[in-house]
Amino acid sequence: MGYLGRKLAVSNRLRSQREPVALAAGHSPLDWARLVASKQNLSGVPTIIKVSKEELAKHNKPDDCWMCIKGKVYNITPYLQFHPGGVGDLIDYAGQDATNKFMETHAWVNEEALLRNCLVGFLV
Repeated sequence: MGYLGRKLAVSNRLRSQREPVALAAGHSPLDWARLVASKQNLSGVPTIIKVSKEELAKHNKPDDCWMCIKGKVYNITPYLQFHPGGVGDLIDYAGQDATNKFMETHAWVNEEALLRNCLVGFLV
């Protein structure tokens, strides 16, 4: 088995070992899709801003949670209860650049579409 085959086998084993997370009523992926489709501003800012690493680091709690992915800063506070993997996985990277972890675990996810209503701005 080659490197990629071993990596996939480990990934599948880890994925199967995770306990399912029960989402609260009204917090399914379809509910999130409806919220995104509403075009409601979930970012917490009136316009897109430039965000320093220091400012990003201030938003590291469940009730105020920003995260950087691929240079874009998102206020993921509204999304926390919708995340299929649970809140804990996201809180571990609150106030940080989570690009590497995101690409490791969710490379197939279109974060721009998923979190477009949560865009705060760009990391500078």
